[in-house]
Amino acid sequence: MLVLALVLRASTFGDPNLHPDETFYQSVGLAMHHGAVPYVDVWDRKPWGLFALYYLIGWLGTDPLGYQIVATLFAWGTALTIAALAQCWCSARGALLAGAAYLLWLETFQGFGGQSPIFYNLFMALGALLTFTARGALREGRVTLASLGAMLLAGLAITIKTTAVFEACYMGLACAIQLWRAPLPARARIGRIGVLALTGAAPMLAISLGYALAGYWNIYWHAMVTSNLAKPSSPATAAIRATILFMRIAPLLICLTMALPVLAGPSRRFVLGWIGAALIGLLAVPAFHLHYALPLLVPLCVAAAAFFQHRLAGPLALLAMACLTLPGSRVIDFSHARRSRAAMEQLVAAVERGMDRDARVPLFIYDGPPQLYALTCSAYPSPLVFPAHLEHAIEKDVSHLSTRAEVARVLALTPAVVITSPEPREKPVNAETLALVNDYVHANCQPIAQVDAPEWLHANRFAVWGHCRNRATR
Repeated sequence: MLVLALVLRASTFGDPNLHPDETFYQSVGLAMHHGAVPYVDVWDRKPWGLFALYYLIGWLGTDPLGYQIVATLFAWGTALTIAALAQCWCSARGALLAGAAYLLWLETFQGFGGQSPIFYNLFMALGALLTFTARGALREGRVTLASLGAMLLAGLAITIKTTAVFEACYMGLACAIQLWRAPLPARARIGRIGVLALTGAAPMLAISLGYALAGYWNIYWHAMVTSNLAKPSSPATAAIRATILFMRIAPLLICLTMALPVLAGPSRRFVLGWIGAALIGLLAVPAFHLHYALPLLVPLCVAAAAFFQHRLAGPLALLAMACLTLPGSRVIDFSHARRSRAAMEQLVAAVERGMDRDARVPLFIYDGPPQLYALTCSAYPSPLVFPAHLEHAIEKDVSHLSTRAEVARVLALTPAVVITSPEPREKPVNAETLALVNDYVHANCQPIAQVDAPEWLHANRFAVWGHCRNRATR
């Protein structure tokens, strides 16, 4: 299983620009080594646990290979856990093929790198395994390390991705139902259920308390709750994405349908409930980006194991899935990482050619790879570091800061180098901030270079503007 994980992901190793999300997470993790506080010094909606995880990975160094290797190990661990859980009710062959199916299907849903579900899927899969195996003890009224561990793991998953709360609640409910059947007084059962609930909530409560004690409660609450509710949606775009997502997940749904007649009793109820909880998590944020479906892969693969255990049909189904996903993948495209590294080196060189280290703001990335701040040893000029928060109209004023006012504030500090994209990547574009930046660079800066910097999914071109001087000081 580890060999399969390495083979499927080796072509991504060392690529500094796989996906803007994970390069941003790595940038925040590295910034935390220099004292940056998530949401205060660098803003986003992702929970603190994800950035803490990238902070820990940051001890391996600044090379993206570090987080990519760790993500591969997490994917491998999740596949092993899928196999272990599936083996509770099916053969070892079916369980092994289910784990392999998970690894094969990750790239189909943009799970080729370090997206947040790659990490929290392991916590949730382990939590599900412990929840299922703890049923007997819970029915006897015993809260064991298995059930406590399940709740803690589910709670940790929530600190990595907020929508994991639905799966976590399902695991908690499954434990509570078993406990309620125990031959104990109602008060004792309620007390034990409360202990499990508190264990699951403990990680998020601890983080929230930390921000409250530090005086950042309002900023933290806005990032975790208010901003998620305030972000507008695009129904037409969401409908298109949902259609594509459904088409890509259809093979696993077919395997699930074939497995249902074999699944029975507790295993059937448990897995179907888990799939339902993961589906609610997907529907709760109806943007339907492909990687939002990654949590669904775990229970779907666990359920499909009952079909994969068939002597002939199982291996043939997995082979068919491989034939569907591998031809369109970049599994053997090792040149992409080389091109990406070369492009990043060109960007760094261009930034350094146009940079004035004595400037109050040496570098401002309006639209470009945020990891350039770390690669050029430049401080963040604003908490709005992720480019989409600056240029995407849907993200306008979603943070606790006014997007236009923040861009105007940074430009007033005369950044020495500004990075833009000749063709805005995020649409609909924030016309207000784009106009401010375009006016600034054309009035005050010199064009240094335009660099083609490929991501795993897109081809991008970035413009580097340097030697910027405020017209009033010329």
